[in-house]
Amino acid sequence: MRDPVRRLVLPVLLVAALAVVAWGVLNGSGSPVDRANALEERLRCPTCQSVSIADSPSETASAMREEVEQQVAAGRTDQEVFDYFRARYGDWVVLEPPASGVTLLLWLLPVAAVGVGLAVLAPLPHRLDR
Repeated sequence: MRDPVRRLVLPVLLVAALAVVAWGVLNGSGSPVDRANALEERLRCPTCQSVSIADSPSETASAMREEVEQQVAAGRTDQEVFDYFRARYGDWVVLEPPASGVTLLLWLLPVAAVGVGLAVLAPLPHRLDR
């Protein structure tokens, strides 16, 4: 009983450690320039529509980048910046779907897939020992 538990604990601890590192990277505080760049990566260019304003060479994206920098310099939160652009361009301007309503399924599906994968793989080493 002890050996199968040990085999399951290591992958679970590894996933938990990776989640903590990812959370720290995503929520870590950086310079205003870094924060503005991160926000620009998450806003869609209305002209190009398939790329972020950080990657778009269009004049519209350039104006949006300047607006993001001004809002960050003014001390606005990320949510306030996104709300500003949503009010002008609609919800589609944000590249990441919000984690609510139907799109919540998009956020939970990878977590469920990892859970199912661990459940399937956990008994596998025990079966191979026979």
